[in-house]
Amino acid sequence: MRIGAVVLFGLMVSACSDISSLLSPPLVSTVVNYSVLSTASVMATDKTIPDHIVSYRSGKDCSTVRTEQGRTYCREDEPNPQPVAYCYRSIADVTCYAEPDPARQPGDLIGNL
Repeated sequence: MRIGAVVLFGLMVSACSDISSLLSPPLVSTVVNYSVLSTASVMATDKTIPDHIVSYRSGKDCSTVRTEQGRTYCREDEPNPQPVAYCYRSIADVTCYAEPDPARQPGDLIGNL
């Protein structure tokens, strides 16, 4: 606990200095390049670089942006909603509607699909 507090305090104090003074220059340039590439990737494809790796390895379309929108991480894992249909007999056929037909009696309903 004390070590975490010391590290946190050290990072807060270092906020007054340049980040490059804390890290080696090659590491700073690598982090900056990764950040720019990742931002460009999200803007162009709605996927981060790790999302591209997961999508490639799993064969699915996965994206962190989808989870931020309240959907599943991978598109294929999202359940398909079952369409609701109200079907009635017509002349020599069955006709289905998205909503119950108010002109029909409830007993005319064949079934909800």
